[in-house]
Amino acid sequence: MDAPRDLVFSLWTEPKHLLHWWGPHNCSAPSVSVDLREGGAWRHCILGADGKEYWSRGTYLEISPPERLVFTFAWENEDGKSGHEMHVTIELAESGEGTRLVFRKRELPSDTEFKLQSEGWVEALEKVAAYAEAQAKGSM
Repeated sequence: MDAPRDLVFSLWTEPKHLLHWWGPHNCSAPSVSVDLREGGAWRHCILGADGKEYWSRGTYLEISPPERLVFTFAWENEDGKSGHEMHVTIELAESGEGTRLVFRKRELPSDTEFKLQSEGWVEALEKVAAYAEAQAKGSM
């Protein structure tokens, strides 16, 4: 990403930024909450193009600014209860004047979920990269 590592880390941890990029293309993030501390909770909503809300939540396991963020991730069901818990690791390394982001997600419950999440996260990562570069250039 053509953006400094400190900025990229803040895009993953500050609601004012998460609201701009969280979720795949053609989706928005109308609600984002963050309790940024180890053991703190997060909860986000993705609003699909069809108007359906997709809620997810998790707990921060490791926060090492600006190089590493580890958290759990689970979809919520219609009753607001957490489903299968997965783990996400974000690693950020300086790369020239930019940042190299490594995204890992583990403990997915099925091949179908892996395929769906892979497609969704590829799009979300494209959105965060574009947003990071725009923020770095001061155009947003």
